[in-house]
Amino acid sequence: MKRFLHIAALLLLVVSCEIPFDLDQAGEPKIYVQAIVKGAHVHIVPLVANSVTGAPVADAPMEIRVELNGASLPVHPEDSISYAASSRLLREGDEISVTVRSGSLAPVTGSTHFPPALVVEDFSWERVQVDTIDAVQVAIKLDHEPGEEEYYGIRILQQDYMIFPSVVQKAFYRYITPGYVLTADEIGGFDLEDFVQVNYDDHYLGGRDYQPLTLVTRKQFDGDTYRFYLNSFDASILNGIREGMPGGNTGVAGGGIISGDIHPSEGGTGTEGFPDAPIGCRTIFHITLYRLSPEFYFFAKALYQSNFDFLANMGLIPANFTWSNVEGGMGFVGAISSYSPESIDFTEYFQK
Repeated sequence: MKRFLHIAALLLLVVSCEIPFDLDQAGEPKIYVQAIVKGAHVHIVPLVANSVTGAPVADAPMEIRVELNGASLPVHPEDSISYAASSRLLREGDEISVTVRSGSLAPVTGSTHFPPALVVEDFSWERVQVDTIDAVQVAIKLDHEPGEEEYYGIRILQQDYMIFPSVVQKAFYRYITPGYVLTADEIGGFDLEDFVQVNYDDHYLGGRDYQPLTLVTRKQFDGDTYRFYLNSFDASILNGIREGMPGGNTGVAGGGIISGDIHPSEGGTGTEGFPDAPIGCRTIFHITLYRLSPEFYFFAKALYQSNFDFLANMGLIPANFTWSNVEGGMGFVGAISSYSPESIDFTEYFQK
């Protein structure tokens, strides 16, 4: 509890203080690249960036080479800023290397190995009610107990559908953070370091859109089983912290959560032309568990830590981004595999 209050006090200090401080952040440009391997695809986002701030400095033609176990793969543009290479479905241990060249700049190269597939022996959930807390506990049992050098991630999307007499539905979407504390009596077990997050849109790490990927290590497992709560007590604490945080990719230093809009985003068909009140609501959760290569995990964690650097956020020092597995530039080459059970309708468990 003391730790939580100490971090909250530091947060209030940063939110309330604004210190103008100009720095000379000139630096020689370098190639920055993110290359994420998943399924049968390699997604590459390269750019020429300032070596100090990481900010893009120029549009430049890129020459990209991707190799699978030493054999070259065809590369094609996906859009104006990203590229992709396709192959057969990747298998455990496959080596993928990426090299990016641009003009006279030093070439950038990096590699990763595709992680083992996630083997889930059991996926279950149950209603848990203590006092006024009504939550769902989810359990994901793997085929083995994770080791110290195994890295995972989880993302949970909640969809709420309002149903009208005409059967037209209006959908609201939001991302949910897995919870580990069910009641106020368990607040002593609440640790912000359990909520290391980074935005991940399936192609890029650290974007502006609030799509939090929560990093999971052996610490969060009970043997071979990863358990967490939906709609738990610590979720309300996290949401309260987020609402008090400044906008953008900022947060609590040394352990915490990323800022973001915790309120639902609208989607689906609108309510215009339907004057009647909704007659029901459905709540569906889409849960995805990821196995991360070490490169993916360490880059994501370093990105998280750079976002939460108090001095950099206050403009006192340049951002200190300290981890990369590429040579000649900045960025990373990493891999990710995933497991998604069928979407589960929890409607009856959240309706009184």
